[in-house]
Amino acid sequence: MTHLVDESRTRRARTAASLGLLEAERNARVDRITALAARVFGVELTTVTVLDGDRATFPISQGLEPGTTMPRSEVFCDLTQRLGEPMYVEDASADPRFADWPIVTDAGIRFYAGHPLRDHLGTVVATLCLLDSTPRRLGADEKELLSELAGLTETEMVSSTEMRLAQEAQASLLPQGVLEVDGWRVEGACVPAAAVGGDFYDYRATGRSAVLRLADVMGKGTPAALIAAGVRAALRGTEAAAAAGVDLGVTVTRTARTLDDDLERTESFVTLFEAVIDLDDGEVRYVDAGCGLALVARNDGRVESLRSSDGPIGVWPDDHWTEHRTTLAPGERLVVVSDGVLDLVGEGPGVVERIAELVLDHDAVHRLPEVVRESDTTSAVDDVTVVVATRPAAAGAA
Repeated sequence: MTHLVDESRTRRARTAASLGLLEAERNARVDRITALAARVFGVELTTVTVLDGDRATFPISQGLEPGTTMPRSEVFCDLTQRLGEPMYVEDASADPRFADWPIVTDAGIRFYAGHPLRDHLGTVVATLCLLDSTPRRLGADEKELLSELAGLTETEMVSSTEMRLAQEAQASLLPQGVLEVDGWRVEGACVPAAAVGGDFYDYRATGRSAVLRLADVMGKGTPAALIAAGVRAALRGTEAAAAAGVDLGVTVTRTARTLDDDLERTESFVTLFEAVIDLDDGEVRYVDAGCGLALVARNDGRVESLRSSDGPIGVWPDDHWTEHRTTLAPGERLVVVSDGVLDLVGEGPGVVERIAELVLDHDAVHRLPEVVRESDTTSAVDDVTVVVATRPAAAGAA
């Protein structure tokens, strides 16, 4: 029996940890729920209580000092979690189970109401608690309200954790730093409109080539992010062939065929800019599948837009794509952005120059979250992504 109890405790602790309940960072929405509970019920303390080994911790609370812990054996929530059902203690000083506990004799707590909080599998991972120094009894309506607040807390805990994990997973798929090879520099940044998004960028060196791409899946949020992960994997599957010199129109068309069924079922499409850069002579082979927002900043100050009439992937069945070519001279830069940038600079005449000014003059690759936040628009309504590849200046150039 002891083994089963220990195993249950371990499982609950692991689940609490996976939900981020043992971390110091507070969940703002759950914080508001505990504050609301304190006001509605008129109690001195409200907490989300987590049992971690032999300790009780209170990662979210109203009325307790941050970092407060107590022995597990001296908190009401231990029994609430073991019972797996709400528990109400009207006057702990008159209850032989709790009368001699320090929380009662020293801290003066008399009233307790606790509701178990469960994860999506039904495992009890915490409790939502009300505590007060005055004895009281909850009526049926108050018990129902506490149950509703506990349900809201459960929803927020699980959804915020799932979103946090989705953010971490999507971030892990992006390049983890700047690509620097023989003076070449490739870098990128992405600010999703939601916690996760449908934009992604990718770049890697393969032999004497650098492959870079920027894709934008129609839509925002988790559905778009899931499709984007599949698109990234499919594109990487043709990366070696593209770097070896196979026509990019062929490799992108091959990728599109593998994505057709998924994009049709989800009624989605993907815009894509993919390029292979020869690191020796600066030649750029590229395919623009409906992106239309790639440009080259030339040494003479001109900004050249890279044009293509090819459409997005997933719009027309049996479509195909064409490889185009340009060359970066020493010191020149290739810039690719997603259409979310248009929310920042506006459309119409001069848009290419405004994009170049935003990305190059203001160093938006490093400051993209700040640039989005400080833009004239009230908010970015789409994911904003930027990728810049810079060829090293010629030796002796000023």
